[in-house]
Amino acid sequence: MPGIVVGVDGSGGSGRIRVFLLDEHEVVRRGVREVLEAEPDITVVGEAGTAASALARIPALRPDVAVLDVRLPDGDGVSVCREIRSAMPQVACLMLTSFGNDDALFDAIMAAGAGYVLKQIRGTDLVGAVREVCLT
Repeated sequence: MPGIVVGVDGSGGSGRIRVFLLDEHEVVRRGVREVLEAEPDITVVGEAGTAASALARIPALRPDVAVLDVRLPDGDGVSVCREIRSAMPQVACLMLTSFGNDDALFDAIMAAGAGYVLKQIRGTDLVGAVREVCLT
């Protein structure tokens, strides 16, 4: 799948895949939610537009996968990934970004991110990446 790097580490589960979305842009969150919830095995359990909000909400919602934007107004998705994985190692973090630079990929891997996708990918590829990191 072009624009996707997955398989670093992830969590498995049964039934519907529970996903949390973190992106500073509401329109992006809406679009990603629509793509994911069109699938019978995926449900979006929550979303946030800031790192602080995500870190407050994710522990209560207990998603299987957190889709995290790399660039945020109050921090970055890599730091959110690091904190989530430290407290909840069963949550697979899928980094989502507009920028395909190697430093961000390396940072995501070092933060125990399960995968890295570019926002330019097709919806079906995003769905596949969510499923893959959940089952890895």
